[in-house]
Amino acid sequence: MKEFDYPELVVWFTSTGRADLLPDTVESWINHCTYPNYRIILLESQMTDESREFFKQEYIDGEATATYLATLPARFPHINMEIIVQPYRPLGQVYDQLLAKTGDYFINLEDDLITVCDPHDQIVDAIQILRADPKALGMRVDLRDETVFEYCPRFPRVGYSAGMKYAIIDTTCSGGAQVMDATKTRAIGGYCTSHAPKDYIQTELQQSAAMRSNKMFTAVNLKYWGFLKHMGHHGVQGGDRSWTIAAYNDLEKHGWFGDGKNRTPREHPREWYIRTRVENGLP
Repeated sequence: MKEFDYPELVVWFTSTGRADLLPDTVESWINHCTYPNYRIILLESQMTDESREFFKQEYIDGEATATYLATLPARFPHINMEIIVQPYRPLGQVYDQLLAKTGDYFINLEDDLITVCDPHDQIVDAIQILRADPKALGMRVDLRDETVFEYCPRFPRVGYSAGMKYAIIDTTCSGGAQVMDATKTRAIGGYCTSHAPKDYIQTELQQSAAMRSNKMFTAVNLKYWGFLKHMGHHGVQGGDRSWTIAAYNDLEKHGWFGDGKNRTPREHPREWYIRTRVENGLP
């Protein structure tokens, strides 16, 4: 096999002032990652009069976040890091701003995705698949749902490139937790920038539509369990995500059942969903 050339991976941290989450997001990546050619762009969106109307301010501390960001260059002088602090803009505009600063590949860690193990091997394999398959736009890398296995009902299509199997997701392309091909992302038009600032979900919907119209897909490498998990119990607009956190913790405790072979999940996804909510006192 040809020796891997380690193209640059640009790591996006898109923050909205969640000072309680951002340090773990940034430092867990730095402390775990041994991929030798990455640089960080950390973009902090500070609140404006408009954005204060639709963000839950109890979860946001822009001043504390800015103070934390100011410490990073001195604490991590060996990391190639660019820090941008600017007023809040529609998320698609932020993504296109970062895309313009990105060469071949990127991963968006947002401000509440913690790295739980070294992502080196999974990044290498993700890039190899993205290079081998012109229709592969991104590779998901968060902790693996136990319903992901070859030909499972949730992901019935399986691809095979660069010597690896992966479950194909041809419906959605989310903002974070994916190693993305920047060249292909630009080729299908980048991100939606015309939506209202509060409707940032439109960036994901537009990207997904562009992906589908170009007969492209994102995928889950069946070789790996994943290296990221969400840790924010609330979204920036206040939505309860405690059940999601409970799900990641459950997976981390019990492990992943999908190893690329047909097998029965330990329970139906709906039953799992109900159980994790009940166990955590959620309606």
